[in-house]
Amino acid sequence: MPKHISSIIHSVTSFLPRDLFSERNIRCLSTQRGAFRSSQVREKRQEKMGEMNYTVRVMTKEDVPQTLDVWKATGMQEGTHCLYTWLEVDKEAFHVAVLDSGEVIGVCSAVIHNPNFVFVGIYAVLEKYRGYGIGKKVWDACMEHIGSRNAALNAVPDKLVLYRDRGGFPIVETAWTCVVNETENPVNHEALSDQIPDGIVLEPFQESHLPSMFEYDLALMGYERRKALELNCKEFGSKTLVAHKDGKCVGFGTIKRSCTNFGQVGPLYADDPAVAEVLLRRLIASHTEVKGFAMMTCSSNVAANEFIKKIGCPTTEECPRLYRKEKLEVDKNKVFAQFDLNFSPY
Repeated sequence: MPKHISSIIHSVTSFLPRDLFSERNIRCLSTQRGAFRSSQVREKRQEKMGEMNYTVRVMTKEDVPQTLDVWKATGMQEGTHCLYTWLEVDKEAFHVAVLDSGEVIGVCSAVIHNPNFVFVGIYAVLEKYRGYGIGKKVWDACMEHIGSRNAALNAVPDKLVLYRDRGGFPIVETAWTCVVNETENPVNHEALSDQIPDGIVLEPFQESHLPSMFEYDLALMGYERRKALELNCKEFGSKTLVAHKDGKCVGFGTIKRSCTNFGQVGPLYADDPAVAEVLLRRLIASHTEVKGFAMMTCSSNVAANEFIKKIGCPTTEECPRLYRKEKLEVDKNKVFAQFDLNFSPY
């Protein structure tokens, strides 16, 4: 077994109680929602786990289908092919718990976006293996991977205090929250405008659009995400539309099939809400074969949340954003749908 796996350093959680970041406690957008167990039951389960052997290691491409099944079991959304995208961005971002039989039973990710910033996300353990400390081990492996870099995550409200006060993420975004919008039912895209503003050209993604898209994204985010953007546009089954004015990119958006067969929109960026509205309408119209819809917005982007109301999609949760060291500020009025909510800050 590689040394960095067998000797996991508890870089963020070493000072915490043993079970603080167990899979039953660490609830962010990528966490378990199981009930608390009695100490007696936990002891019996831990004894039973002693009979099973598992390894925590870096996820490979071959692990992706099983890893996605672990995530799908939580009932939460993620694209069917985006794990491949983010694995290419950071080849050691994902850590999995794997039984000797080869079955993947747990996962956590921490994607290094640049030398100074990380996004922590997808964290899940199959229900029958919860309560054994497996979640903590995959979490610790991810924390070792990112070292002392600034990091961000999205937390559900009832675990905010754990992250803020004891988990190493003391900075809480107070100006806005991450709004999770999803439904199993079809949405009414025809309620959105299809009127393109003067001078704007909307086209399906082409390779030739990438340079202007890279320029737009860099101006918005403050750092380059070339590989992530290109691979996102080329994911199997995804559809990306790009808006240009006078040859310059002024917005773009992607829709993809989620692991629960929803049409998942993100990213969706635009300088003008009128452009974003048409992009959203046409993206939804291009994925009529899916059974539901999902899109994550920022609470401070009024226009984006009005679009959600227009199409009849309910809001299911609002989650606070937390950081280790400092906030990552962008113009959220241009962020109409966040990009792969488990792997990217906006």
